[in-house]
Amino acid sequence: METRLRLYGGSRECHLRRRYGVGEKEFQELLAEPGGVCAIRPRPDPEHLDHDHRTGWVRGILCFNCNGGLGQSRDSPDSLARAITYLRGTTWQRVLIHPGVFQMCSPTRGRPPSPRS
Repeated sequence: METRLRLYGGSRECHLRRRYGVGEKEFQELLAEPGGVCAIRPRPDPEHLDHDHRTGWVRGILCFNCNGGLGQSRDSPDSLARAITYLRGTTWQRVLIHPGVFQMCSPTRGRPPSPRS
């Protein structure tokens, strides 16, 4: 513990340097780029440094859920694109049919919720 404090200024700085090759200063610079919010969704106070698991390169700062989502998809653009296609095909959409008039368009798949839910 003393060594971390002496060499790095604290355990967070030590973790960032050893694991990702960046320090707290670089972390704060990355966080400032999207305005202090998650780089994917505009959620405040993201605290997870995202990196490419294949190359190790740092990509940005994400919230817990976005960072986990990328990890669960194994950083696969194809998987994420299929997820988007799936959501678009199963989520009711508002469609403009006349200025100021919208109609809910039914999804191509899916069922309405049961009366109990």
